[in-house]
Amino acid sequence: MKKLVALILGVALIGGVVAAQDGSKDAKTEAKKLDFTLKDLDGKAFTLADIKDKYVVIEWTESACPAVRPHYSKKNSKNIQGIVKRFKDKGVVWLAVCSTSKNTVEGLKKFRSEFDIKHPILTDFNGKVGKLFGAKRTPHMFVLKNGEVLYQGAIDDRKSGNNYVVQALDELMAGKAVSTPRTRPYG
Repeated sequence: MKKLVALILGVALIGGVVAAQDGSKDAKTEAKKLDFTLKDLDGKAFTLADIKDKYVVIEWTESACPAVRPHYSKKNSKNIQGIVKRFKDKGVVWLAVCSTSKNTVEGLKKFRSEFDIKHPILTDFNGKVGKLFGAKRTPHMFVLKNGEVLYQGAIDDRKSGNNYVVQALDELMAGKAVSTPRTRPYG
């Protein structure tokens, strides 16, 4: 009887693992389908395929999110504006995407002005692109090149302060593989 129960549990466990692997459609497994065209707050269209030869950081953002706002604060020495500026000269394109239906272009313009944001904020109010990427929290970060997701997850480790996006970009610029290609976003 014990052997039968162990066998049933073993088969169920293996079946669950296989099903979880087959059913996991995240940005990494669907990388070839990750193209989009979205407009920024001024109406300019951005198409991901047009910038495929560069490293692209895509940041899912929300102007009222308490997990996002500190990353833009001028009091934060590692704020996003500084990171964008540091990597812009190295050819990195940074795009923020807002997939929140409750937000508006005007609300995002206030956010942009409040924090002096220079990189494009793209609108995805119907959430279609957010769903394509599997972005469910803000900030949820992606680093891509040529349609391949090289990093996805949290912007940083809240406890240690280690910025995973900076780490990934530094490693990529040094010709290395990303040592932490995936983390859990926490917003």
